Amino acid sequence: MKKIKLTILIILPLFINSCASTKYLKNYEAINIFLETQKLDKNKRYILQHEKEKNMQALRIFNGREGSEHIIDTNDPIDYTAGLFVEKHWKKMYKTYANDTINKYWRKEDFPNLNFILENEKGLLNEDFYNRYINTRINEIIIISDPMYYMNKKYIMFYYEKTYFDSSRSSQVVIMKKEKNKWIIVKTIGDYIIS
Repeated sequence: MKKIKLTILIILPLFINSCASTKYLKNYEAINIFLETQKLDKNKRYILQHEKEKNMQALRIFNGREGSEHIIDTNDPIDYTAGLFVEKHWKKMYKTYANDTINKYWRKEDFPNLNFILENEKGLLNEDFYNRYINTRINEIIIISDPMYYMNKKYIMFYYEKTYFDSSRSSQVVIMKKEKNKWIIVKTIGDYIIS
């Protein structure tokens, strides 16, 4: 009986860990391909928010609002998802990712072709931060979430933001899929909140 309990105590955490990790990609090839399209200068340094952005940012933009309900605005009949929003798949993705509160972090090795400086979210854009970077010509911050699977793993989507020290920013959700063993961008949807 003790051997069975010991076996369960050893196997259960491994099983839970393997199930939790299958909801995210094993590598970041897709994000690296997307970043190539953003024409980031490989000789220039950029600040990358060390913490991966929360999934809620990408979910909010894709849905057009916060929460799990997708309400169509009858005054604006444009489908910003280009037909990618399918309610049953949306509900499944939302249920899987919306409450993921585990802090995850980027590593420099995740983006081998770019020269990122990792900075913690709490230290971004405060006075000390400005003083440290004011005369360095480093004036762009990149914020990225973990890619999430959508529509039975046919697509992935993630949040991408580029913020400048002058407080201007652009943020979007990026939707990609693998076609003939190559990641391609299917759609980018800009944030409806203008800052």
